[in-house]
Amino acid sequence: MKKILYFFTIFIFLPALLPAQTYNWQWAVPGGGDSGASGSGFNEIQDEMIRDVVVDQYNNSYYLTKIYPGNQNLNGVPVSINSANFSDLFLFSLDCDGNTRWTRTIGGYNENEQSWKLSVDNDGGLYMMANVSNASQISVSPQQYPPIKWDESNIMPQTTVAYDNYTTPDPSLNTMFLLKYDTSTGLLEWAKPLQNDTGVTRNERRGDNDIWYMDSSNTIHAIVGFLSGSHLNNLINVPPSYYFDPNTNTYPNGLQYYLLKYNKVGDQMVLQNPILLPISGQIAAGWLGGKLQFLYDENLQHYYLAGSKGYTDSNYYYPFTFNGIPFSNDGYMLSFSVNNGNVTENWRRELTTYNMGGILMADPQEKIYSLLKDDGGFLYLSGRYSTYGPPLATFSGNNSDGTTYSYNLPSQNPNGGAHINFVMKLNSMGNIQWFKTTSTTTSEGTPSYRSRIALNGNEIGFVKAAWLSESWDNFSVNVPANNGRNSVLVRLNKDTGNTVGLHTISSDFGSDDELTSIAVDQDGNYVVGGYFQSQLFTDPNDGVPTVHYINSPETQFFAAKLAKSACSQMNTAETPVKQTDVVFYPNPVSDVLHIKTKEKLTSYEVITADGRLMKQGKFTGNFTIDMSGVASGVYYVKVQGENFATAGKIVKK
Repeated sequence: MKKILYFFTIFIFLPALLPAQTYNWQWAVPGGGDSGASGSGFNEIQDEMIRDVVVDQYNNSYYLTKIYPGNQNLNGVPVSINSANFSDLFLFSLDCDGNTRWTRTIGGYNENEQSWKLSVDNDGGLYMMANVSNASQISVSPQQYPPIKWDESNIMPQTTVAYDNYTTPDPSLNTMFLLKYDTSTGLLEWAKPLQNDTGVTRNERRGDNDIWYMDSSNTIHAIVGFLSGSHLNNLINVPPSYYFDPNTNTYPNGLQYYLLKYNKVGDQMVLQNPILLPISGQIAAGWLGGKLQFLYDENLQHYYLAGSKGYTDSNYYYPFTFNGIPFSNDGYMLSFSVNNGNVTENWRRELTTYNMGGILMADPQEKIYSLLKDDGGFLYLSGRYSTYGPPLATFSGNNSDGTTYSYNLPSQNPNGGAHINFVMKLNSMGNIQWFKTTSTTTSEGTPSYRSRIALNGNEIGFVKAAWLSESWDNFSVNVPANNGRNSVLVRLNKDTGNTVGLHTISSDFGSDDELTSIAVDQDGNYVVGGYFQSQLFTDPNDGVPTVHYINSPETQFFAAKLAKSACSQMNTAETPVKQTDVVFYPNPVSDVLHIKTKEKLTSYEVITADGRLMKQGKFTGNFTIDMSGVASGVYYVKVQGENFATAGKIVKK
């Protein structure tokens, strides 16, 4: 008798096939530690907040934040930290229902680890860049100065180079890395140095990174700034004039910037050598704020760069010049192309604010926080600007044909001084299609720190903070005087900019909270993250249990979900596959599940009885799956071969 094996095809009932539904808050997950950055008030560079969130094809979400010592936890469950005195970077993953899948702390002795962006592929990879400072030396106890830890088994080596030795290269002195983690386990797959594998000297170690974009083929495009010396195994040689002055803690001549490409296994693409970009100054995106956005239009082969010259809400701005022409203001956008190694500027734009006398403001504090592109090549930006007019603030700049473009931004406060958050839509030539901001006639007060956007079918989700009462078309949020920041999600029509919904998170009076990151899952639901100081979801009718901080005078981070549907209902149907023998043992299993077969297996998935993906990965040697971290219950284990797939039902003890 022939043996017919079956695998389980997952059917997802998409919300698009269902009647329109109302968005409601579905769940919230808090986390953080007792301590925070030094100094009073909120420090957007160091304090705890969700820096980025992404969602994979299974509706699992992934979050990036900082975490500080002292009762550090996620949803009340303790998590480890590498330094007893300073913060670490913190990655964690939640499933569609908000349950914790895994957590990962990344860091070493000090709090200089910075990273601001995540991306996922459709093959179980989670990507990030990091800028770190490894302070661990062989001559000093690693318990006193622990080295940078990527995960439990991948740790940077301690350096053998003395602190006053500035000329001996050492791999432990590398600071810039491209990282890939396994989405199912949170374990590191590889850490690719963006400098030399053999290391750099103390004179060469600083640089600028975290300016990157992953395209549809999973190619990573990155802009990386280097100091003097040889990098990437002699592919890059930066002259001695680009140096770091330890006496002034500055880069007198800035950094030298290159465009790099990597594939998803971490190898630099051999089809293109590093391309020197006509940038002078310091973008300061990676380890000083993460406020630079970068993307690539694969159809037009255009690069877009948008962000802020000021890395915090202060009056300190880094100089930035492209093609010998400086950007004058804080918020800017640039389009350029690369053909056969030649770099061409397409157009540029700047947010410009004038004072009442028509003089350019010296401290305008314009910011661009998000940059997205839809399938039609249209661009969407979010940020903030100030209105001190007349004359009005403008979004203006030069075009590739030598002409200029200028668009007057609306002024909600005729007396000036308003900080206003916005979303705008541009075509590929940099011309505004629509510009959207609050219709409130009073000042917004203290502006949002991040105000990010996400594309969701025919709408845009826009997260921000409301300081005072404000209106978005026919929707309003009422904030009592002296209440502090409140978390708001605004939904806009992608084609017109008209408001289609406004959603707030209730909190206690006088505390600050803000949404700082947003993503969209496969069902059209919004997954968000931010920071809070005391309590969230205090309205008894919002459907979410009240979230409390844990003994912290500083901010803590939180994740939440605004959904129009429950997690996708997944059913199983049996489909015959290739005749073969596959045996799963032991069953029930405690720790390691073995698969016995004569076939060549490539990958696996562990799926709950109700169809949720719990774990996935690739087979690299023996056909085994670590089940030690999986909760007790009944699971389907699907294994993929070269020309077939099959599944078995197993019990985890």
